[in-house]
Amino acid sequence: MEIKLPAIACAVVAGIMLATAPCASAETVSAMTPASVVTALKAQGYQAALGQDPSGDPLVNADIGGWHSQVVFYDCNDVTHASCQSLQFSSSFNPERPFSAEKAVAFVNANRFGAVSVAADKSVTVSWDVITGSGIDASVFAMVVKSYRLALDSIGSEVFPASGGHPQLASAAR
Repeated sequence: MEIKLPAIACAVVAGIMLATAPCASAETVSAMTPASVVTALKAQGYQAALGQDPSGDPLVNADIGGWHSQVVFYDCNDVTHASCQSLQFSSSFNPERPFSAEKAVAFVNANRFGAVSVAADKSVTVSWDVITGSGIDASVFAMVVKSYRLALDSIGSEVFPASGGHPQLASAAR
């Protein structure tokens, strides 16, 4: 049996590609799979429960580092409410100490993926957007959650000095 050199070269190249390809079974988190978001939050030690928002899209209620938060799913199919492409972490609270527009601008400048708003009633909403598409690595998702929690803690230290940086009763807003 005669083996031609191009066939051997192809086999070697295919073997190298298989050996260096990323593992397809790597754990990912995706807005397309809402349960993966709950699983990832629980794996980090947070409480999380999957539900639905009023429009039927997935919604996760979570306690992230003592902050009541919602993970809102966006860019979902309008009919099936599936195939969501992105997430928004959101927490809203009434601060003990006012949070000024200047502090909100400073927060946004220091937190690339975060946003903060102050409503007419002086309530503060902190949100953090994440595009997941078909999935991001669980370790990347863990960094997102940690960054969001640290941002909440940072604002908390400013607006809840008497409570050790956390609200006594916090609620989440969409």
